[in-house]
Amino acid sequence: MLDTARELFCRKGFAGTSLDEIAALLRSSKHTIYRRYPGKLELLEAVVERDVDRFRKALAQAGAAGADPVDVLRAMARSYFGFGASRDYAALYAAISLEAATSAHLRNKLREWASAALAPLREAIAIAMPQADPAEACEILIDLLDGAANRARWSDDAQADPSASDRSFAARWDFFRRAMATAS
Repeated sequence: MLDTARELFCRKGFAGTSLDEIAALLRSSKHTIYRRYPGKLELLEAVVERDVDRFRKALAQAGAAGADPVDVLRAMARSYFGFGASRDYAALYAAISLEAATSAHLRNKLREWASAALAPLREAIAIAMPQADPAEACEILIDLLDGAANRARWSDDAQADPSASDRSFAARWDFFRRAMATAS
């Protein structure tokens, strides 16, 4: 159910997706959905919360291989960059962002989800860069990575050439490390 809802939210947006349509794709009734979720908004929230959980697990897994705290942080940042460059990730985020422009509830949920999703990065920053404010350093790192991930996401060249994404990430990572070193 969550996979089908996610697919439709990505393809048609939140407003353009109906519970009837989700039920039809599931070959079930709308009442089946209502037994689990009171409405479409709660279904969207379940989809995003599952994505946030998967995202956090991916960050933790990326960082699990390293012993050096800076290497752990770098691996987690690279994993974040990979998510950001994903067109699939962008489709759902864009659908939610569009609705959040007019929904205070979704704006609050976006802040909550972002905080939960980025907690592993903030924790890794606190360990790898104890001189930095983890929240501020995380925001700076994300700002650096999101712009490049956005360009990679829409570039056919970047999608076809993974080394271009690697170079883009490496340049931003190096800049971040230098900036954090001089900030202390």
